[in-house]
Amino acid sequence: MDVVIDAPARELDRPFTYRVPPRFASKVKTGSLVVVPLQNRFQVGYVLGFRDRPDLPHIRDLQAVVDEPPAFDASMLELCSWISERYLSTLSQALRLAIPPGRARKVMETVELAVDPGEAIKTVPERSGRKREIIRILTGTEGPLLLSDLRKAMGGRLSSALLKELENTGVIERRYILPRPKASRVRVRMAELTAAGIEALNDEEKVPPASARRRLLQALLDNGGRMGAAQLQKVSRTSSSVLRGCAEAGWIALRFEEHLRDPYAERYFPAAEKHALDVHQEEALKNILAALERGGGVFLLRGVTGSGKTEVYLHAIEHVLKTGRTALVLVPEIALTPQMVQRFKGRLGEEVAVLHSRLGLGERYDQWRGIREGKYRVVIGARSALFAPLRDLGLIVIDEEHETTYKEGSPPRYHAREVARKRAELSGAVLVLGSATPSLESHHASRTGECSLLVLPHRVDGRPLPRMELVDMRELSARGERTILSPKLLNALGRLYKTGEQAILFLNRRGFARFLQCHGCGYIFRCRDCSVSLCYHSRGSHLLCHHCNWALHPPFVCPQCGNEVHRYAGVGTERVEEELRRLLPVLKCLRMDADTTSRKNAHWEILESFRRGEAQVLLGTQMIAKGLDIPSVTLVGIINADTSLAFPDFRAGERTYQLLTQVSGRAGRGDLPGRVIVQTYCPEHYAIRAAFRGDPDDFYQRELEYRREASYPPFCRLVNLVVSAPAEEHARAAAEALGADLRSRMAGGPSVVLGPAPAPLSRLKGRYRFHLTLKVLEQGRVEEGLRASIRSFDRWRSSFCRGEGIPPEDVSLTVDVDPVTML
Repeated sequence: MDVVIDAPARELDRPFTYRVPPRFASKVKTGSLVVVPLQNRFQVGYVLGFRDRPDLPHIRDLQAVVDEPPAFDASMLELCSWISERYLSTLSQALRLAIPPGRARKVMETVELAVDPGEAIKTVPERSGRKREIIRILTGTEGPLLLSDLRKAMGGRLSSALLKELENTGVIERRYILPRPKASRVRVRMAELTAAGIEALNDEEKVPPASARRRLLQALLDNGGRMGAAQLQKVSRTSSSVLRGCAEAGWIALRFEEHLRDPYAERYFPAAEKHALDVHQEEALKNILAALERGGGVFLLRGVTGSGKTEVYLHAIEHVLKTGRTALVLVPEIALTPQMVQRFKGRLGEEVAVLHSRLGLGERYDQWRGIREGKYRVVIGARSALFAPLRDLGLIVIDEEHETTYKEGSPPRYHAREVARKRAELSGAVLVLGSATPSLESHHASRTGECSLLVLPHRVDGRPLPRMELVDMRELSARGERTILSPKLLNALGRLYKTGEQAILFLNRRGFARFLQCHGCGYIFRCRDCSVSLCYHSRGSHLLCHHCNWALHPPFVCPQCGNEVHRYAGVGTERVEEELRRLLPVLKCLRMDADTTSRKNAHWEILESFRRGEAQVLLGTQMIAKGLDIPSVTLVGIINADTSLAFPDFRAGERTYQLLTQVSGRAGRGDLPGRVIVQTYCPEHYAIRAAFRGDPDDFYQRELEYRREASYPPFCRLVNLVVSAPAEEHARAAAEALGADLRSRMAGGPSVVLGPAPAPLSRLKGRYRFHLTLKVLEQGRVEEGLRASIRSFDRWRSSFCRGEGIPPEDVSLTVDVDPVTML
């Protein structure tokens, strides 16, 4: 049996062979979680497969099988193996993506006294202070103590040799345990009406008309004769003694059953009508269905905002379900999920599961279980839903495929679009990439034949696109009108109160002010651990780093001159909210950003409140920029169109065009026409001009020319390697060593190594950062050379850290294949 150890260490990234004892032969399968010995301890691993007895001198035995179904099958194993190869991660890191939520395990070592405390202390000489300290700590502990907790209590001064000595003299015992999973199954007590109970309901002598027992039995009958006991008591307004009495009389049967938690059990989803498709939607659907018959294909569905892409998705999914297959729909933001859940559950009913990180761990686990058991055949979710255990997958939809949130930020740093392409290929499924503003990569792929282009050129029902108006903020500044909301936007907002219509205001920066500057010397308050300014938040009156969450509370004393008088510079959503309240107090405003949506269900509550008309204005960051379909929104105001243009990133123009086009598309989706007011200091920029004119072809042509000249994607592949350390000189030395090794291995190949240089965000969370960029200019494989270079770097790091007298973890390397940001 081949097993990969669940550990991120690269030296363990290979299969280890173990013997399966006869008692485990019927339990262990591909994908099973197992406990195996490794050197002098035990580890959790994943079974990769089986083989005939290998020609090895000694094979150790499997120790235990975690008693639950296998975490993945052969198809998911193949997908995760591809991910580890493409994104240069370990296989165990990739397999963790497929593990059920909250079910990952880790073998933990415990320590406890093997003898009486008094006897233990006698065996240790007084001069052995650390041994005596261990005994004192264990004496004050009830039962075994985790080794990690003992090490913490010792202040890190605990060596393996010291524990070994105490173990050899019989003072302590060391054991290994497998803790309970964080998410477990729920058992619910169910009540079922018996034949005797039905008979009793017809006998008023047995069950008097006004009795609590009759209320309980009648409620149970009215709800189909079977329901949860707690819910039955609530509905019938009866106590547990009444429930128990009915059970003792034989009128109801009580039993415990496993229950799947449903995060939407308390919500009502009205049936959604099926809309007729227009000619362009019909053509798109026909092509998708033909590909389903052929056994696969990749499509880019490019449709203007409001063109009915979701209706095409729903028609295609209904066809897939009729053929007995399953479907997966990815959305880029949790904020989009409520709207998609409403539309899909209203149309497809109880077969829809939802997976995203804002659900409770138990809820996610039960949604995962329901998918695996076949209860749910359609899955909607964010990036991680891509690994849902759907059987016989027929269709994958990636809505708003251009969004950067489809890129994972921790190992393995996969891109959901590329992994979806691979999963569709392995499953014989169709992949549909939908967007009004496709990524440059997908747009280019549609031109080169890597995917087929489907176009929805018009809004549904012939509705016009919103009218866009540019406000050149430089002209206002020249007249001395330094304002957040231009007169044109204010006047448009003022009319909302009279007409009963609604508006969306967009600013992609949260907080009150972008930074705080000393009036005395000009000092800008900065994060102590990151190379960024602190953002001022009026709610809580504190300065906050948006990268590491370090906060500075008042009084704000300038460290250079001691002044306490400062100016707030830059504008965030909090500042816009305050300004709107001051200038237009009759308008109620809801703010939707990372600060207001941290609570569970906050996205849903804010959007539902706005949809019900409880506020006239929805103000927010990029989470409101796409996907929202609210017919009464007739006005969109873009507070500052230039925010993303300032980013030191080659994708800045693309992101600006996409954001402006997407947020503009929220207006005029009902019967009334829409209007968009764009405030900018760069009205001549080609991305802003293209969005203003609604001319995607001009934008893509200019952006592709720029990318071709500069050799950036889609005309090459990028790998960003970031070396970091608490000391700047250590980070620089490590980056230079990695750069020298990379250049020697890549010489003469299809790639170019740039750097090392300080990363744009040169210090983050107390660590200095240097990066190197690898440009793969031709279709050549560089993974093997990169892996060899990474292994060489690991050896160099061990030697370097030993020589410098620092822990090896002080110097780290992050490898990001196909990065979406270079920060």
